[in-house]
Amino acid sequence: MSSDNTIRLLLINDSPAEAQRLVSMLHNAGRSNRAQHVTSEAALTKLLQEHAWDLLIATEQSQQLDPSNAIRTINKLQKDVPTLLITERTGSQPVVEGLKAGARDVITMDDDQHLLLVIQRELVALEERRQARLHDRRYHATLKRTKELLDSSKDAIAYVSDGLLVYANGSFAERFGYEDRDDVEYQPLIDMLTEGEQPDAREFLRQCAIKNNEVEAQEWQFTAKTAKGTPVPIKAEVLTTIYDEERCLQVRIAASSGNTEELEAKLSEAKNRDAATGLYNRQRFVQLLDNAIQSAAGSQRTGGLMYVEIDRYEESVQQILGVAGTDDLHKKVAQLLQSSVRRGDVIARYGEESYCLLMPETTPDSAEMRAKELLQKISDTIFEAAGKTLHITVSIGISLMSETSGNADKVLEQARKAHEQAQAKGTSNDFALYEPDSEAQGDANTYHRARVIQALEAGNLKLLYQPILSLQGSGEKIYEVLVRLVDGKEQLAPIAFLEALGDAGLSTKMDRWVILSAIKAAAAQRAKGDNVSLLLHLTAASLKDTSLPAWLGVAFKAAKVSPKTVTFQLRAEDINSNLHAARDFTKLVQDMGCRVAICHFGTGLSPFKSLEHVNVDIAKIDASFVREVQDEGEDSENLVKLVGQLKSINTQVIVPHVEQASMLPTLWQTGTDYIQGYYVQPPADEMAFDFSLD
Repeated sequence: MSSDNTIRLLLINDSPAEAQRLVSMLHNAGRSNRAQHVTSEAALTKLLQEHAWDLLIATEQSQQLDPSNAIRTINKLQKDVPTLLITERTGSQPVVEGLKAGARDVITMDDDQHLLLVIQRELVALEERRQARLHDRRYHATLKRTKELLDSSKDAIAYVSDGLLVYANGSFAERFGYEDRDDVEYQPLIDMLTEGEQPDAREFLRQCAIKNNEVEAQEWQFTAKTAKGTPVPIKAEVLTTIYDEERCLQVRIAASSGNTEELEAKLSEAKNRDAATGLYNRQRFVQLLDNAIQSAAGSQRTGGLMYVEIDRYEESVQQILGVAGTDDLHKKVAQLLQSSVRRGDVIARYGEESYCLLMPETTPDSAEMRAKELLQKISDTIFEAAGKTLHITVSIGISLMSETSGNADKVLEQARKAHEQAQAKGTSNDFALYEPDSEAQGDANTYHRARVIQALEAGNLKLLYQPILSLQGSGEKIYEVLVRLVDGKEQLAPIAFLEALGDAGLSTKMDRWVILSAIKAAAAQRAKGDNVSLLLHLTAASLKDTSLPAWLGVAFKAAKVSPKTVTFQLRAEDINSNLHAARDFTKLVQDMGCRVAICHFGTGLSPFKSLEHVNVDIAKIDASFVREVQDEGEDSENLVKLVGQLKSINTQVIVPHVEQASMLPTLWQTGTDYIQGYYVQPPADEMAFDFSLD
């Protein structure tokens, strides 16, 4: 995770002062964060279900909420939130105990440098896991689409590996007179050819094996035989491909002419249903489950799966009803299950004695409550089948779905394990919710500094300008000024690693170069009649530089630019860490006529506290509030509330990172003053945005 990203942080600590100290320590280290102090398991569960979180830091001795229970709750909800424990004890014992409980690491109290290193490691690992899950979802989605295209193709297609048909679609089986592709798969291709063709085909396949199946697309004509032995002349295209991560040959036989779409549609629908109950069958259900998992991963919502199996099926059903009677019973059970579904639910016949109920959106409590209701409903029902009455019970395993679920096989396996746990309780008519096993679970700085010094001396720096658009029609033409270090074809942001280096002298030098270059560019623009204004970022070092205000006065006069055209932007974490310096600097530049903005606003435990001491004109909302609405699909409640609070104290608001037009109605209704982001325009080399388009 980039150090530019705001950390979504949960804190478990009996001392609010210590929680605030941790937040401030992170801010001082340049790690902007939105922290939430958690004091109960119910509050933790609610927060985990409603938002995505990056990290949980818990004090080992916390009494309000036991850290081990917090870890268990995270595992139960299957959320990927790494947990770090802070301990007052010394030695290896607390480390061993913490790791066994499921914590990622255990750090001694006040060892902040160790804590920062561990946080960085865990955030990087978290980002890698998220990216891996994203790539895995995309990969499986691609495989799924490919498989669906193959399955539905009118062309007869088969994959051959080591002479065996490892895959054949329905059209291929039908072309050779087989009822189902299962009758074709895993039999030797050579056996489907007439005897006279087999020697040449055997040599062809042998040569392919020698070349590791390196075959360019070519035509292959041969005489095959149908399931009944009838000779069929075949003209196929053969080429090398990959199937199931293995190199193999694709054999494609073009479809015969004729319109069979209506028939294929009917066959497809029948293929998706269980003949006895009319419910979705296992194959179709797995596809729908995969879709639900992708949706849950993309929306941060929690879904659930119930695996329902009839207890003692052979002795309580089959031996009593026989084959014909069991189908009759399954129809009645299916009707009962269908009467229990809610909107969005999907129910299927999964096996001979089992059913699956997919709940696209649920909570652990809701899933457990529904399982109890279903158990009671089935046990209270007297079923009639084959002229007999029957009393049955079921056992239920529940698995939750979230961003960590991966694929349908994993969720189904977890539900079956939970079902086994329910049966292991020694009684029928019970359920269990799956819970993972927690136990299973110097030089660079010098280099960067040298690059910045060299860039300043050689002039390898450039300014970019990103427009900030008024939503309220103020007519202002504001540009935020961004600095980039030009390194060959690459453009890097030097401010980011300067702040990480903590080199005050170099940071102030960089800030002054940016200020002077930007106001000169603004003066030239204004001389053309374009009355632009600038938003200029200042590092913490410049904030504490008492000589800066006087230097600014000289710079404004030299560039012939009014201070009213400049707004200085300070990071929330820098203000919180330097309240006295921020208060004094703000007053001095405001007396000159400049405005002051605070960025990354909304981070920390008490974001409005700093505004009681430092009088800012504008607040730029932290981008994480926008991302959770725009990118993560959460509701806009947090963003709307924050904007409303700022407007109530007469502070103007900039909302950054706006990339979609769908954000505008919400922002306009809240009274947001300005928007910024790629929806307006990316950073550009010139101040040339047409503000008349607003």
